[in-house]
Amino acid sequence: MTTLIVFSTACSTAPATEPLPNVPDQYEVRNIQYFLAPTDRIDTLTVQLKGINVQNPTNTLTTQQVEVTFDELVKTSQFSFDKTTPLPNQLDLTQIEVPVPRSWNGGNSFDFFSKKFPLSSIQQRQPYGANEKQTVAIKIPPKSSIAISRQIDSYLLTCSFQATIENKMTGQSFPLSGKWQGLLRYNNASTSLKESPL
Repeated sequence: MTTLIVFSTACSTAPATEPLPNVPDQYEVRNIQYFLAPTDRIDTLTVQLKGINVQNPTNTLTTQQVEVTFDELVKTSQFSFDKTTPLPNQLDLTQIEVPVPRSWNGGNSFDFFSKKFPLSSIQQRQPYGANEKQTVAIKIPPKSSIAISRQIDSYLLTCSFQATIENKMTGQSFPLSGKWQGLLRYNNASTSLKESPL
């Protein structure tokens, strides 16, 4: 009698591994410096603010308390970039925010605005943050109206900048330079009154 012994071998299959997700590179600005090149400048422009009109239809002199604010003022920022140094194709500069000048202290010394702006070649705007309110007593003659006109000087800066962009994952760095244009600050608010009969 013959006994047949059969040996069976089971093949084990390694579990399939999913490909690692493609994590996009992340970038940040290591440093940014602003300075005045020979062709850079600061320009002054007078901005007309919202006017106010008050009336007195009565036959007696009246006084009205008028509140004036500066909440319509905006801070602007716009970058232009030199093309001499190539940057990674996947780098979107508009996703990186940096501090921008608020005031010039002479030389190449600047103070920075309280909020950051993106590295965008399209002009960006944010509220200037002038929360100052003033209450003015206006005397209005009988049967008259008073037109209140307001204006303020804006200082517009064109300056140069240099920065270093770093890949947060690889540590590779890229130089970035160009120009910054934007509102530096406001100053010298003034008010004028014009009377006219009703």
